[in-house]
Amino acid sequence: MKKTVFLLTLAAFCAPYLHAADAAAALEFYKKEISSFTAESNRETRMAAKSLAEGLNTWATQNQTSPAVKDALLMQARLYLRAQENGQAAVTLFRLRHLFPQTDMNLLTPLLADAVQAIQSNRRDQAEKLFTAALSDEEQTAAQREAQALYALSKLAGREFYAPAAQAFEAFFVRYPAYEENDKVELWYGDLHRENGNHLAAIFQYKKAAELYPNTPYKAASLRLIGDIYADNLKDTAAATEAYTRVLREFEGSAETGIVYKHMAILDENNKQYDGAIINYDKAIELLGATPAAYEAYRGKADVYAKTKNFEAAYNTLHQTAALFGADEEKSTSSLRAAAKIAKKQLRDQTKYIHSLEKALLAHPSGPNAPQLMFDLGQAYEQAGKNVQAVETYKKLIINYPTDKLSSRAQGRLNKLTK
Repeated sequence: MKKTVFLLTLAAFCAPYLHAADAAAALEFYKKEISSFTAESNRETRMAAKSLAEGLNTWATQNQTSPAVKDALLMQARLYLRAQENGQAAVTLFRLRHLFPQTDMNLLTPLLADAVQAIQSNRRDQAEKLFTAALSDEEQTAAQREAQALYALSKLAGREFYAPAAQAFEAFFVRYPAYEENDKVELWYGDLHRENGNHLAAIFQYKKAAELYPNTPYKAASLRLIGDIYADNLKDTAAATEAYTRVLREFEGSAETGIVYKHMAILDENNKQYDGAIINYDKAIELLGATPAAYEAYRGKADVYAKTKNFEAAYNTLHQTAALFGADEEKSTSSLRAAAKIAKKQLRDQTKYIHSLEKALLAHPSGPNAPQLMFDLGQAYEQAGKNVQAVETYKKLIINYPTDKLSSRAQGRLNKLTK
């Protein structure tokens, strides 16, 4: 009896070491197979590469805590590319990037250049930015790092990419059923469905996040997101309004309220209910303050004023927007250029046109829009008979941006003015 107990104890003690040895041997097996893999590319070799890649995925799942998972994922990504499974390769690379943030990017970026072909062409730049973005320096668990990879994947779309990305979400829930932020991951999964046009699946996912996690703080967000799908994607105004109204009724004072008012205003504007749109934009502005989400409310309000031919109010609202978001070059300059356009075309007020361009240039004198602002302002000065200011502005453009295409045009205008 004592001998039996001793042997069982010894077996239990040795089991992890035996498993580790088996895991190492299995990984060496894959390495050996890959090193002898034929360079030929045909249907048979692509199928074989895919089988090896999926075998490595099983190995990585069985050995999640092993540092060698990094090597396994890198081999897996390369095999998926050999198999022309670019979507699977993209998902694997995002997981590798987040799970092992110290991995040499020189190894990963060439692989991503091929894998990104599975992503919609208009999203590829975004995919590359998400992939190369700096990662958090804070100590994180494997679940937290992988969750961040899923967040990045939720922003992308592509026919070949969608199914592997969805599989990555499902696999995450299997690996980490008790992860403390699974409710948030469920919402990101809904975002993935929505980005890829599976709107009913997205609605189901948002409902799941709200109803299966009793203590989630995202109940209002999930309901608002459902309203957004009905409004933007399914064009069901009645269903969208019902969802938005529920947010206002059941979650009064939540962080979603201001966003809901903004989205209700957009609904009103699209349905040409302009009085309601102004009321809802004002409520959104009041609740959202100077947050980035408020910018769309201000611009929407200006658009409604322009559509109702209240151009003076539109002009003033755009200047108000630029002042509020002055630290954001793109938002500030875009608002002032829109104000300048209204001043010139609708108000036919050259003074207000010049004033808007001057404010934009003064706020961001060396921003990416500066050459165009300088050239437009120079022309505006000319048209107003302010040739001295026009000459000075053209000279600044030529000196500060000698290689810009507008510099040669400015030189032509300058030559005519200084004859």
